[in-house]
Amino acid sequence: MPISSSPRRAPVLAVLALLAAALLSGCSTDSPSQHSERLQKAAGLQAFHVETTKDLWEKTSDQTGRSGPDLELKAKTKQLDNGLIQIELTGVSLANYLRVLDYMAHGGTDSKNIGRHRSAESIRMYDEIAGVLDGITKRPDPKDPPPRVVVDDAFIDPKNK
Repeated sequence: MPISSSPRRAPVLAVLALLAAALLSGCSTDSPSQHSERLQKAAGLQAFHVETTKDLWEKTSDQTGRSGPDLELKAKTKQLDNGLIQIELTGVSLANYLRVLDYMAHGGTDSKNIGRHRSAESIRMYDEIAGVLDGITKRPDPKDPPPRVVVDDAFIDPKNK
């Protein structure tokens, strides 16, 4: 008398379906709803300046273990008199930097980390750059100075957010 395996197959299939869903969702982020629009604005800029501390730039732009054309950052850095550095990014590099920040700020996962990324430094940098991009309503004139954001070590008052 053969034993039917169908009653045992249903729980196995359910577990496999749950594992597949978990693996597929584990690679995504909880990106802000305006993220795609910000990427498009960023890519359309000739240049963008970020003025920040060297430590914050290094922490938020680290590409160790990641590569690909959507993550390539071409940046020119210059030391400023006030102790900050100025990073000049092309529009495409700014879009790539936003992708990196989005991943690190809004829940990206990878094989080196258990759980989702929620880097405070990346959240801060993403939010500061997003505020400047959100304020751009038309293409800047090529003769105008590049849009810029200053992100220093100053305390942020949460009541002003």
